[in-house]
Amino acid sequence: MDEFLVELCRSGTIGPLTLGVSPPDVVQRIGEPRSVKNGQGDDCFQWYRYCPAELSKRRYSPLELTMRCFNRDSRTRRGAGLDLALTRISLTFTSNEPLTLPEAITQRPIASAASLQLAEAHRLLTEHGVEMTRDHEQVLRRPLSDALVRVVSDGDGFVSQMELGWWPRPGGWFYSEENESGVWVTGPPGP
Repeated sequence: MDEFLVELCRSGTIGPLTLGVSPPDVVQRIGEPRSVKNGQGDDCFQWYRYCPAELSKRRYSPLELTMRCFNRDSRTRRGAGLDLALTRISLTFTSNEPLTLPEAITQRPIASAASLQLAEAHRLLTEHGVEMTRDHEQVLRRPLSDALVRVVSDGDGFVSQMELGWWPRPGGWFYSEENESGVWVTGPPGP
């Protein structure tokens, strides 16, 4: 397993990115994303996608950042994007080809984990002193002080994703969003 991926699991860090930074800080640290997508038409929930130029026409993006809005005022709705913070960093593996990330994160291609069975990834991480527990048969997890690192496999058992997410949500407040039926949901985080 690539040292970069081991360090992500150990420390929850990925280059200059840390959870909680604002969108302008992300752009300043690693550059402009290839695309920004709002969740359900709401600028309180955004995805920043980073991918090499040759992948930009496809839906696949090896690096995806999730920005969420945290508000104490339940009346805050659209337009609350000024309060966005980075809450999830996700690496997706779809082939055995090396992963290309923005140069500000790493200047070398990262060996893909897509050829690793989850059990083998677990063994290799343990050998490197990274203690992860099996959440269920397709997920390894490692709680950090205010975050959770997850290694996820598809149904075939091969690693498909590694992610770092903020949990519990900062300030004990949930972002406001519009669900599929058009109803706005704002309130404290779930269990």
